[in-house]
Amino acid sequence: MATTIQPFLPLKPGEAVEINDTVSYLDDGVNIGYFAAGVPVFSHASDDAVGRRVAWAQLIALRLATQKDLSSAFGVYRTTLYRQQLRLKKAGVAGLIDEKSGPKGPRKLTSEMLARAQKALDDGKSKRAAGKKVGVDESTIRNAIEQGWLREAAGETTKASLGEPGSQPAERSAENAVAPLGVATTRILDRVLAAAGKIEEAAPEFKPSSSVANAGALLALPAMLDLGLLDVGEKVYGSLRNGFYGLRSALLCLGFMALLRIRNPERMQFEAPGELGTLLGLDRAPEAKTIRRKLAELVGRGQASRLSAGLAERWVARSPRALGYLYVDGHVRAYHGEKHRLTKTHVARRRLCMPATTDYWINDKNAEPLFFVTGEANERLIASMKASILPEVRRLVGDRRVTMVFDREGWSPKWFQELYGSGFDVLSYRRGKYDPWPRRMFETVSGTVDGHAASYDLAEKMARIRPGFKMREIRRLRPGGKQTAVMTTRWKTRAIEVAWRMFERWRQENFFRYMREHFALDALASRGVEPLSDGKTIPNPRRAKLEKKLARLKTELAKIEKAYGARAFENDESIRPTARGFKIANGKLGREIRALRRKGERLKERIKTLPERVAATDAEGPQIVKLDPETKHLTDTIKMLAYRAETSLVGLLNDNIYARTEEEGRALVREIMRAPADVLPDARAGVLLVRLHGLANPRSNAAVRHLCEALNEKKITYPGTRLQVRYEAPDVASIL
Repeated sequence: MATTIQPFLPLKPGEAVEINDTVSYLDDGVNIGYFAAGVPVFSHASDDAVGRRVAWAQLIALRLATQKDLSSAFGVYRTTLYRQQLRLKKAGVAGLIDEKSGPKGPRKLTSEMLARAQKALDDGKSKRAAGKKVGVDESTIRNAIEQGWLREAAGETTKASLGEPGSQPAERSAENAVAPLGVATTRILDRVLAAAGKIEEAAPEFKPSSSVANAGALLALPAMLDLGLLDVGEKVYGSLRNGFYGLRSALLCLGFMALLRIRNPERMQFEAPGELGTLLGLDRAPEAKTIRRKLAELVGRGQASRLSAGLAERWVARSPRALGYLYVDGHVRAYHGEKHRLTKTHVARRRLCMPATTDYWINDKNAEPLFFVTGEANERLIASMKASILPEVRRLVGDRRVTMVFDREGWSPKWFQELYGSGFDVLSYRRGKYDPWPRRMFETVSGTVDGHAASYDLAEKMARIRPGFKMREIRRLRPGGKQTAVMTTRWKTRAIEVAWRMFERWRQENFFRYMREHFALDALASRGVEPLSDGKTIPNPRRAKLEKKLARLKTELAKIEKAYGARAFENDESIRPTARGFKIANGKLGREIRALRRKGERLKERIKTLPERVAATDAEGPQIVKLDPETKHLTDTIKMLAYRAETSLVGLLNDNIYARTEEEGRALVREIMRAPADVLPDARAGVLLVRLHGLANPRSNAAVRHLCEALNEKKITYPGTRLQVRYEAPDVASIL
């Protein structure tokens, strides 16, 4: 279309609303008219959705208005306008008429349904809960409120209910900079009383604050409380010494640090203390040395294992069905320092044997962490299961039969028989070489396991792995012809479920990678060390040194023998026709071979005289230690809880609300945590409003709105106050 040569005069009817400098519209409640430079160009009834779409598409096609102009004027997504243009070009006006899904015919809120929905709203239910009550979508309830058919409850916190504006970041920064006792220390009286030991802990006090950095993390507060961070923490630790920061603020601070990816207390010096303090209801967050001091006080009580056990009990009671399968795997934390001596173990991801500590994590069937144990001297999986893991599992689940899932490290037919006899089932890969089965035995098996579609080429046999003990052997045939053997004592479980559960063990590996990258699982929690427990044995270092020496000698001997054999093969018999002559000619090499063999025999005799394991205290060289296990156990337990809180938020979404939730849900939650928000208390209404700011795109904002609706149903009270926390999403334009 040719461009206009002469610009339009900026004319419009007196009461018309301006769309841009050229176009305006007039809505008299019956009809809507559109004017270009005061000239009417289109008209449709106010309730004519199709006419409205046609008008918008024509305004864009005629280049009278842009998608941005119409989006701002009517609150509609620009992507929606773009799709409408495509539909108009492809199918004409008919393309702008929505086809109703499901039964053909209108579905309306009847008067009875409206009454039930209104009662739910009056009872304080959210729009989502009210919709569920009458069997309609949340959007239907929201539309009914907009049309005036329903009204929100009087106690519902809206944007207009909190009239007092919050302080702006620049104002807070200026105030915090001149605080008399240090940056952001504005609660002078409470701090003086705390210094004198007169208060047990400073009570949370909120001031209206706008654009608080990282305040999106408050969205995880209901999940952390529900998981038992404070309830179990207070039951285990009681309280801390009197001071400004008590147990409540210390635990919440550690929880928010984990969610915001603040790797250690030292990183707090790079965060705005006043902004983080708002999350705690305090003037500022504790500084690094204060966090270290509070951690030291908690660690000094030696109750980290009790905290972990108490949390595990709570989680098991909430989701007992998730314990049908328990995944067990070790995570190796390499030590890169040179100051201390630790026992060594193989670090698979580095393919090296290094000083390290091994933690064995137990995850439920959904790959959610349940608890973990730390091996003092890198005990193997079977030893750790016998000593620590199985007793704790039995304590948590009682007499219930549970299936333990682990990799080939736990392969031991004798151990499998012991496990089965003690009330546990086994699911693991077969170790070692095994003959392939004929291809004709395999058949394609398809089905659904835990809502996930699966399809494998499977075959099955009964296998006698030791006298008097049999297991099911299920093999999967892969496209390249490789066969993967899975062994189990689950006799009645479908083969496809056994295979799926075994192959899904990689979810635990993904969990370890995510925890390393986002929750600093491998970071040192403390520089302190402790000696190994009395009676703890380790591989004999002297024997290991001699075995390494013997291995080098064998390598050297093999190299010389190879050279000797090559000379024998190339020997010219016309010059040296006899073996005696060859030996004389290569006498030096022969002497070296005999000397190395004698040396190897002597080494073998010396190795036989040394025990394979010795007490750690009797080992030669510097003392062998372990890296402050109590601090590491406490901080990792809080990180584990933060991970589960993040999972809870992702679990409130689905692909209908946020596309690709399984792949991108955690990335969205991380974005929300770092988003700014307004924190507005209303003491008279008993409400603490957390109003989130907009995210990067409309679908993220729509997901945040859904999360806010779901979290408001929980009606949590901020710990230490009487304020009910309510969440408000950013403004999101309607999708027509």
